[in-house]
Amino acid sequence: MADGDRLNSYAWSMETMENTSGDEYLYVGSNRDILYIILNDAGISDDKIAEAFSGDIPIPGSMNDFRAKILRKKSSGDGDWEVVYTSPMSGMLSPDYPLDLGYRGVVSYAAPGETKPSLYFGTMGAIRTRLIKLEPDFQPGDTPVPVYSTPIGSPSSIRALAVYDYGSGNKLYMGVLTPNVNPASGDLQIYESTNPLSNDWTEVASYKKGDFPGIRVNPKAAQYGGVWDMVAFNGYLYAFVGSNYSGADDDGFMVFKGKPVSSGGNDAGWEWEPIVSTTGGRYPNGMGNKSHVTASPFVYTAGSTEYVYVGTFADVISPMSGGSSTALLDSMYPCQIYRFDSNDNWEMIIGNPEDSDGVFTERLGNFGAGFFNAPEIPSEDLYGISPQQLSMNQYAWRMGVYNDKLYVTTFDMGVLLDYAVNFTDDPTEKAAIEAMIDLLHTYNTNPSGFDLYYTSDGLNFTALTTNGFNDKYNYGGRTVKVKGADDAIFIGTANPFYGCQVWKITDTDDPVPSGGGGGGGCNTGSAAIVLLGIVPLLILRKKR
Repeated sequence: MADGDRLNSYAWSMETMENTSGDEYLYVGSNRDILYIILNDAGISDDKIAEAFSGDIPIPGSMNDFRAKILRKKSSGDGDWEVVYTSPMSGMLSPDYPLDLGYRGVVSYAAPGETKPSLYFGTMGAIRTRLIKLEPDFQPGDTPVPVYSTPIGSPSSIRALAVYDYGSGNKLYMGVLTPNVNPASGDLQIYESTNPLSNDWTEVASYKKGDFPGIRVNPKAAQYGGVWDMVAFNGYLYAFVGSNYSGADDDGFMVFKGKPVSSGGNDAGWEWEPIVSTTGGRYPNGMGNKSHVTASPFVYTAGSTEYVYVGTFADVISPMSGGSSTALLDSMYPCQIYRFDSNDNWEMIIGNPEDSDGVFTERLGNFGAGFFNAPEIPSEDLYGISPQQLSMNQYAWRMGVYNDKLYVTTFDMGVLLDYAVNFTDDPTEKAAIEAMIDLLHTYNTNPSGFDLYYTSDGLNFTALTTNGFNDKYNYGGRTVKVKGADDAIFIGTANPFYGCQVWKITDTDDPVPSGGGGGGGCNTGSAAIVLLGIVPLLILRKKR
């Protein structure tokens, strides 16, 4: 947008689409003032938010400010950004509420008979959740076609969307969570459609029907629960199911795989197998680290072997929104990266084997958890904090393959620590927060702002940026999209302070080192910025 819009917090979803004239556009779905919503839902007043964050979190003027937007720009970089769709108000409440608070997922899919793929956006809604279709020649002012809606009064979001072919052609898959305080009334489902416009959705998996034993469907789990992500691999559809951090034994992400079978299976003829699940799986929840409540997969070929790489996320939002600074410290655990092969054998690539409850004895890559190799720290300096917790990279958020390299973005919560002491008047809690910040600055030189890493061999990673492209408020690399024919890679940021950004990165012919750089600690390499041409394609923000 020409003047920016600070309330576009995240580039929450991003995909390219070509129209019938051959023009390719990059589409971006936003959410609106997301950190304000989290804090407000926790009962924190506007005045307290403004005071605690020193005005760095925008305070909305009205409910209209929460109407989510979809924007686009030609992927070549030509022309201006356009707002192609803005959510309407629901028309169902008084005072009214936007129908869509954000567009959390998007997938490109062509139904039978369609010559070009359309884009399907999954929404986050406070009243109902939708899947909407934008066709190739969609224009600003057009109305997307709703192809799925949850019943009124079932707030949730659709994040997991995938295309999978089990031998009868591509089909579209969608994960849906219906949370409820009574687990018997909640459900988690995966739906399949060949032609979404014809409303031919078939339920291929259901918690109620026994396909996902041990998962959570309560409202507290809704933010990270449900089907967080899906990936097609080795003839199966893999579903990654999240939860929330509660300190309980069943914390930690879970993974199931399913496919149609010739006999047996569920009502739809599908059979689902738990892979990462304390309830009957090969591996325990969270791969032995219960702080990691959810995870995201991406297929990458390292050497001659195809793997699924998996980046984890620690739930630091729930404790923060609950107003407890010490709970925030307890829940923190930097991200890890695993990979598994066609036999579901998992390996730790980035992480700390000692914190896997015996699941792993070694890591194969060049960094510990959070892309951080913890130095030796005198015990008297630790203030009860593990050296392995000193990386602020709590999430390996998204991945993409560009010029045969695997790129990984992070969520770096370092900027949030700037405000943490403002949420407590308790001297003990203030001391704990201040001690950790001092410890961090002493032993980890990684600045605030998300990190971006790449690897050529699938094991050793190099940092491209460790400071959010020189902007500490860019605390996450939320979306990654590789332009056709490896022309460029796009990175969409999460910036709930001054608005999200989209960056276009192009590779050069210079040699790329295989390791070094990173989240601090004892690595001394630096980010090889000169290897890439980095251009801010969009800044959806307006500074004060």
